[in-house]
Parts: sequence; C-alpha cells; structure tokens
Amino acid sequence: MRCWIALHTSITTEPAAAKVGPMDEATARRAVASLALGFTPRVALVDEAVLMDVTGSLRLFGGLARLMALLDARLAAFFEANRAAANTKRAQGATSLIALGRLRLQAETPGAVKKRVADLPMHTLSAVLPHHAVLERIGCRTWDDLLRLPRDGVARRFGAELLAALDRARGSVADDYEWLVLPESFEEKIELEALATHGPELMAGVERLLASLQAWLLGRQSGLSALRLTWHLDKRRFDSAHMPPTGELEIRTANPAQDLRHMARLVSEHLAQQQLPAPVHSLTLQSLATELLVDSAAATASLLMQAQHQGDSAVELVERLSARLGDGSVQAWEPCADHRPDHMQRWVPARGAIKSIAAAARQQRATGLKHAQKGRKKASLASLNAPHAAPQVKVDALYPSWLLPEPQRLATEGNSPVYQGRLTRMAGPQRLEATGWLAPSEGAYRAHAERHTPPTMRDYYIYRSEQGSLLWIYSVRLELPASEGSSVMLKRQHWYLHGFFA
Repeated sequence: MRCWIALHTSITTEPAAAKVGPMDEATARRAVASLALGFTPRVALVDEAVLMDVTGSLRLFGGLARLMALLDARLAAFFEANRAAANTKRAQGATSLIALGRLRLQAETPGAVKKRVADLPMHTLSAVLPHHAVLERIGCRTWDDLLRLPRDGVARRFGAELLAALDRARGSVADDYEWLVLPESFEEKIELEALATHGPELMAGVERLLASLQAWLLGRQSGLSALRLTWHLDKRRFDSAHMPPTGELEIRTANPAQDLRHMARLVSEHLAQQQLPAPVHSLTLQSLATELLVDSAAATASLLMQAQHQGDSAVELVERLSARLGDGSVQAWEPCADHRPDHMQRWVPARGAIKSIAAAARQQRATGLKHAQKGRKKASLASLNAPHAAPQVKVDALYPSWLLPEPQRLATEGNSPVYQGRLTRMAGPQRLEATGWLAPSEGAYRAHAERHTPPTMRDYYIYRSEQGSLLWIYSVRLELPASEGSSVMLKRQHWYLHGFFA
C-alpha cells in the first residue's frame, strides 16, 4: 500500500515578525520541498502543497511515525536557524490527492477529526473547483457523491480532467507528477527591496539567499565549503566605461557545513569592509565547492539539535578573525624540514594552514572508511606472519614550540647559565654543527665567505627554571689564541637562551 504526505507551510506576516525572518512563503515552500528530498526522491510541488511519496522510505526510517517525527524536527530546526516564524501542517493518505484533500480540510478546520476518504468535502479536490457551483446544485457535497455519478455523464458534462482526478484519488491511475530534481550546483538571483549604498545593507538579501542555499544543501545531503556572492550595480549611478557593472566576493571555509550561520558571519565581516562604488539593486549567490556528507546527522553541522556543539570551533574562530583583521594579522606556525633551529618553523596565515589541515583530515577519513575493513584484514595477517613488531624510531632531539627572534645571552654562575634564578638541567646535550649559521636575512645560496657569522658548534640543553617553565639553551665554545710562550689554546663557554617549550 502506498503512502503519501502533504505539507503546507505558512510564514507569519505580522510587521514585527517580518523584520526578523528573511523568508517569504514562496521561499519557504521551495525550502520545504528541498528538505523533503532528504527523505524520498519522489517529491512534487502541487498547487499550494508539497507532496511526498514515502512508500519506499518507510523501512529505511523505521516506519511512518518515525519518519514524520524526523521530518518535523528537521523543518522546525531549519526555520529556527533562519529566524523564520513558520507554521507547517501535514497530512497523510494512501494517494496523493487523499493526502492533499485531508491537508486542505485541516487548514480550513484546525483540529478537525480525521474523516473517511468518502466523507472529504468536494471542494478539497482541485479538479472540482471550476464546476463547484454546478455540482453543489445537483446535491454533490463529498467525494462519495462524485464517485456515485455516472462516469459517462461526468465525462460529457465536466470533462475528462475531473474523471481522471477521481481515478487518481481512488488509486486506480498512477500519479504522473513532474518530480523535483535539485541542480548539481546552486545559483539564485534576487532583487533587493531597496537600493543598497553600503556593504552591510546587503546582508538582508544575503540571508534570504543563504536560506535557500541551506535547503538545497540539506536536500542534496552535502556541505558547503566555498561560495561566490555577486552584487549588481545600478547602471544609472556610475560611469560604465570606467567601472565594471558588478562586484563579487568569494568566501571559503576549511570544513564543509550545512548550517550556514558561520558562513553568514564571514560574509558579514567582509561586507562591513566593502566599499560600494554605486548603489546595488540585486544579488546573485553561487555555490563553488560542496562535499557529500556521508552521515550528515552525525556531522557537527547537522540541523539536529542533539548533534550540535555549543560555541564556535577553533577553525571558525580563526576564519572570523582572519576576515575581520586580515590574513596577515592572524598567523600560525608550521614546521619546516631544515637542519637549522632558526628555520625549523615559519609563520604563515592561519586560515591557509587550517584549510590544508582540514582537507588532509577529510581525505584521511574518506580513505579510512573505504579501506578500514581491508586494512584490518591485512593487519591481522601481518601479525600472524611477523611475531616481532619492527622497533619504532626513537628521536632524541626535542625542539621547543617558540623560538626567540635572536638568541639571548645569559649570565653564568660558575659554569652554569642563570635565567630568572638558578636553572636545573633536564636533558642534553644535543650537538649541532654546521659550516655556518645563516642570519634571518641571508639565503642558502650565499657562499661561506660572504656569511656574517663564522662556523660554530652548539650544544643544546633543556633546563627548568624556578618558575617551572622549560627552556631551550645552548652553549658555544670559543677558541682563544694562545698567550706568548704557551702553545695551549684556551676555551671559553657562552650560554644563550634560544626558545621556550609549551
């Protein structure tokens, strides 16, 4: 037996609420249809309702009651996230027209007792509306009254459309709706209610576009990681010969998400710094990069309330600060393959660093899910064939998290360094030798004779201060020329503070 669900969403139009929600009823209807595609591929827009054929989805979601509960939760979370005061009604039936008829009866009489199909009012059938007055005069009030009329007489007097609708309502004729299919990429253009002259004024239109984009993402079970916002300038207000007719902004995030509140904050930060050369009359939003979410309900960007984390993640914080202060003001260090301690790490824009880390993590998760079972089988076979595991490589060198721009000369007490009190040696020495130490302004291409610093040998130690911090300190042994009448070379030891451990 087939099972259909009919949905109708109304948006509060009160003046106080209209300023809060960025969504009208047409946008809400398209959004509900997109969300419905997350439960079944057979979704159609018919008259004022969204129809869903969930016959093939009941077993997947654990029955009709479970599916409806998930659908209600998804719709409520979506409208709450987009600050829209929406009221969604739904009805269920064995055919699409039965579900639609019950939905219309529920809209007319809230809280009405569920009636039999034969007792549904006649006007709840769309094909009856052109002949409603005539049918009432002949005593037809319900669907059962229509079904009792002679078929030939109904076809001659009211046309074949009414007869076909009755057959579809009874289920004797299959539905031939044009099923909704979401495009591969999102692109939508809207006209602003008024000309915008400053960047922040565009956010009202951006929020409307992001609501449609989020519904598209939920329908495709995908997450967004990049978008392009284009604003169209009023040609009457600028010189078209010296200025392009549009401006655009690209936003990229490290983690793909379906909840676009973080993306909206990034757009707002960029628009706050945008100077518009002329008034803007319309906006276009495009999706540039999306990623299929295998289990969107378990992702951090899920709309299910129990799956969301409180507060922003570290990645979102870095992206917001970078958008507000600039990439050069928010930096992170990354290690470099170099034998010189001064060049073992470098500072790069933090937003680019977290993007590469997040991309590598997503790729690792994807390959891990694909080869997890295969890897476990190989590991079990290897453990049987190789009873003794290979020894792990031991690294004696410990490098600090932070290096000083220039090593700091330390005072000595006897033959030991002193820094804010006495120090306790924890590890070392680690000897580093080189033909020459390059200054920060020097390049590796310079010859040894052109280097400003002579060849040297350093012994690195890890010391603990009286305050409990760990210090990276090295000593340099300098050879002094022998005195007159003596062939012995004297050595003098200098201590330098080079870095701190976290």
